[in-house]
Amino acid sequence: MRDFRPSDAQAWTRVRRAAVPYLVSTPEQVTHDLAHAHPDRHYRLLVAERDGEVIGTAQAQIAHESTEPGQGSCTPHVLPGHTGRGAGSLLLSTAEEHLAQAGAAVVHAWVLDTPQSLEFARGRGYRPGRSAHFQHLDLAGASLPPLQEAPAGVELRSGADFADDPRPLFEADAEVTPDEPTDVPTELDDYEDWLTNTWRHPTFDAALTTVVLVDGRVAAFSAAGTDGSRTYSSNMTGTLRAFRGGVWRSWRRTTRCTGLGRPDTRTPTPPTTPATARCWPSTRRSATRSAPRRSAMPAPSAEPRAPRSKGLVVALTKAGRTKIRYPAELVRDDGTRVTVRAPWAAPGVRDFGFVRFEPGDVLTEHYWRDRWFAVKEVRTGDGELKGWYCDITRPAVLADGVLAVEDLDLDLWVSADGSSVLRLDEDEFEASGLAGRDPGAAGAAARALDELEALARAEGLAGLLT
Repeated sequence: MRDFRPSDAQAWTRVRRAAVPYLVSTPEQVTHDLAHAHPDRHYRLLVAERDGEVIGTAQAQIAHESTEPGQGSCTPHVLPGHTGRGAGSLLLSTAEEHLAQAGAAVVHAWVLDTPQSLEFARGRGYRPGRSAHFQHLDLAGASLPPLQEAPAGVELRSGADFADDPRPLFEADAEVTPDEPTDVPTELDDYEDWLTNTWRHPTFDAALTTVVLVDGRVAAFSAAGTDGSRTYSSNMTGTLRAFRGGVWRSWRRTTRCTGLGRPDTRTPTPPTTPATARCWPSTRRSATRSAPRRSAMPAPSAEPRAPRSKGLVVALTKAGRTKIRYPAELVRDDGTRVTVRAPWAAPGVRDFGFVRFEPGDVLTEHYWRDRWFAVKEVRTGDGELKGWYCDITRPAVLADGVLAVEDLDLDLWVSADGSSVLRLDEDEFEASGLAGRDPGAAGAAARALDELEALARAEGLAGLLT
């Protein structure tokens, strides 16, 4: 994982379009957003890279225009086919840490309304928030309703007609934005920032934006965003308070005339007043996503949240094969570290020379979603500490009651008194061929072993586990 570079713009767009195809995404958009972000947003873009390929993205920001301070947001996206391998967890935890340092008290995120995505959010401490439905219409092939005549005194104009002075549209946007159903209330008061990040935004299409005038006064608008080729999105549809009661819908016919083939619009739920976008007839739902939230990076002294279930299964794999599966009790899950407790799971006694594992031993096992190791505290059935056995692994993934962990051969043993610190199985690691297949993972594994050894020799591992 690393910070975004301008050369990543195409790859970033590829990930976003694959993960959420109903959103307008362009390379120009991502570079513009980063270059023109307000300092108070603390805007940061992250990418996950595997074998030189960008497979995941995340953007983190503070809602600096919110009327409630301390509101942060971050949403990771991972290429289909690369999910469930720790990239999303690593992106999210890094973004959360950045937001906490920037002053966020609460973090909001969007997830698709699928069991896997919702479990991902729940497992990281998020609780459900508002849902949004994405409506989709095939402009090229759909039958559109007849264009109705505007009532007397009502005129439909293009946003491009306001090119010389867009301030009336800013004022309209500023009035309706606070009324949009959202978990993060927002007020617009910076005209210059609006010009840069709305009016001059690369995806904003003034010609396709529809503005309704009543007796010469802006009464409603539907702002258009496009990718310049095939997709149109309703960025915001709003009616000023004095004119609410219906939103004009001629935007679809205008859009089809430009050759764009697919509009999408996000509709908040539950149903709202005509202040914001509604569902259009003859659209079909493309997707639903939810906006869960969690407290930002709780301090070590914070009380853990109650686990959804006390039981889970630990599944340890190695070189693509299941090494062992065993039931365990979930002790704690703070969104980054998962702690479980289980009796010694292997049959019989295993004597390594430096430690003896035997029936009756109890292991308290600590796994991280953003680190490349697991630390297992080993005690006898009477509670006597034997020491800590550490596995070098890929970041753990908890989903559907299964804690999946991939072992990468390297191990470390630390005795109870800290006098013995042993690096183990380095020959097996070299023979595994991981350095050739996945040099990034091999490097991360070697660094994780070095980190654990240095920590064990300097101050012991107890502090890591408190």
